[in-house]
Amino acid sequence: MLKKIFFIILSLNLLTHCEYKPVYSKQNNAGLKIMISGFTGDKDINNFIASNVNRSSKNESNDIVKINFNTNYTKKILAKNSAGTITDYQSDVVTTFVIRKDDNTENFVVRDKFNFKKMTDKYEEKNYELNIKRNLANSISQKLILRLAAN
Repeated sequence: MLKKIFFIILSLNLLTHCEYKPVYSKQNNAGLKIMISGFTGDKDINNFIASNVNRSSKNESNDIVKINFNTNYTKKILAKNSAGTITDYQSDVVTTFVIRKDDNTENFVVRDKFNFKKMTDKYEEKNYELNIKRNLANSISQKLILRLAAN
């Protein structure tokens, strides 16, 4: 009986002193108004990044951050079979951000890669590649927002 009471008190004590915070908790508390002043590069990825950043921007905030970015997307041949036909691709995205807040300017580069197999149906492969671009843009925008929240 005494062991059970001791175990309950010990477990409650440990649980109340545990400071659990979600990984992306700072992202929602950034409290910044993010304005995209311009972007160049791959149109699809840029539109996905811009919509993700605008979604997390707080329009009522007085802290204004202006962002300009350039996205370079390349699709490389990763592997071929013995007949010489392509079997694997690698998508590389390099995004360079120029972040302006007040009088400070900061450059920030994000690189992401994704490997995928070639599909026999060209239409399905194009849709799959667009889905890959969307996922890479989500990853890049999450990294940007976390970087802005940390500053």
